[in-house]
Amino acid sequence: MLDSTVHQATGLMAMAPRSGARLIAMVSHGDERVELPLLWQLCMALSEFGYAVTVLDATACETDTNPGLEQMLNASNWRTLSDEPFWTVIPSALGIQTLCSDALGHETSLRKLGQIMPRDSVVILYCNAVWLTTLIGHSRAAPLLAVSSMKTSLMTSYLALKRLLKKGNLEPSVVNLAEDERAVAASLGECARNFLGYDVKPIRIATPSFDNRPNAEMQSLALRMLENALLLTHVEASNVHAVHSPLHPAWGSQGIGSH
Repeated sequence: MLDSTVHQATGLMAMAPRSGARLIAMVSHGDERVELPLLWQLCMALSEFGYAVTVLDATACETDTNPGLEQMLNASNWRTLSDEPFWTVIPSALGIQTLCSDALGHETSLRKLGQIMPRDSVVILYCNAVWLTTLIGHSRAAPLLAVSSMKTSLMTSYLALKRLLKKGNLEPSVVNLAEDERAVAASLGECARNFLGYDVKPIRIATPSFDNRPNAEMQSLALRMLENALLLTHVEASNVHAVHSPLHPAWGSQGIGSH
């Protein structure tokens, strides 16, 4: 297990009251080459901060042999989640679809999530922009949207950004992981200004990997995501409050559980 990292925010975080599972989100838009290492690093940083982390991986479907969120929601094949500081990856495509189709609305869906997640933990929802806007749209959440040098990244990130802004009224935290610092992020910003009337302010960080420990940039990003997390267990019926969320084979090497 990796040693914990002590930094200037550690004391402040220890003083902050934790009163329920917190949900942050990351958009899956087909750029797994950088999305998955970024997600990995984010989980590691949150874990080193002392949080138990649950990744709801909506790019992977639950099965009878590998149950996940759908079974947890149905209270069958229940998987007990620990509140110890490590992370768990749960296949969640069917469960997220079920929550999205809940006729009672997204407030009820988020409350259901809060009931089955460890108290004071962090839940990362990793899914496409359509499901994400359905579940947490019109809240103060700031989903993580990564862009890279991949040929299709500009188009897929733009479509995801458009969906978040127009359908969900969500302003994402855009992270520029492109090898050419200006290429994709600058083009995305130009498209957003011209067609969406939105000014993208990307966060530039070095391309993460599965091997390295989170650096200061990743720790800062993790804290930023926590600042905009949704408090699942205290979701009111009329409002969603914010607090001031198939994986790469490397995930499997950790098992469903700890690092």
